[in-house]
Amino acid sequence: MGDYRTTPTDACPADHGPARDRGQPFGRLCDLCYSRLINETDNRQAIEEGATAALPHCPDCELRQDRYKTGYDRYVLLEPGYEPPPHTVPVGQRWIVRADGRAVNTGDTEPPLEAVCRIPHRLVCPCGPPPTHPTLKALWDYNSGLTPCFNPPAAETG
Repeated sequence: MGDYRTTPTDACPADHGPARDRGQPFGRLCDLCYSRLINETDNRQAIEEGATAALPHCPDCELRQDRYKTGYDRYVLLEPGYEPPPHTVPVGQRWIVRADGRAVNTGDTEPPLEAVCRIPHRLVCPCGPPPTHPTLKALWDYNSGLTPCFNPPAAETG
């Protein structure tokens, strides 16, 4: 008898054809359902991380950025010429560029000591609200002097 995880004898729950075990948390899926699920997951992660860059410049302020492919095949705009020490960047906003040229958000993990930390442009885009974090606010102020805002944030009322 074959290994149940690799034997494609069970039908896909959506009746697309043979299914096989894709491991946790995916379970048994056919190639089509697995591909759709991975794409959906990658799209959700891209939106959460702001890795939705179509061009190498910001669509709001039009400042040119460093555009990198992510590990999940989407693109993120990273602030050019700015490589802060990781401890000065909020957790979840620390990106590193791997040796293969792909950008990875380190999440809540401390980047390796030799890694160069990068930040996503969306955090310091002058067309967005000013950040409260002092390091990011200084860069937001700098960017504000470089370009007029093409998509200004809504005025606060109150």
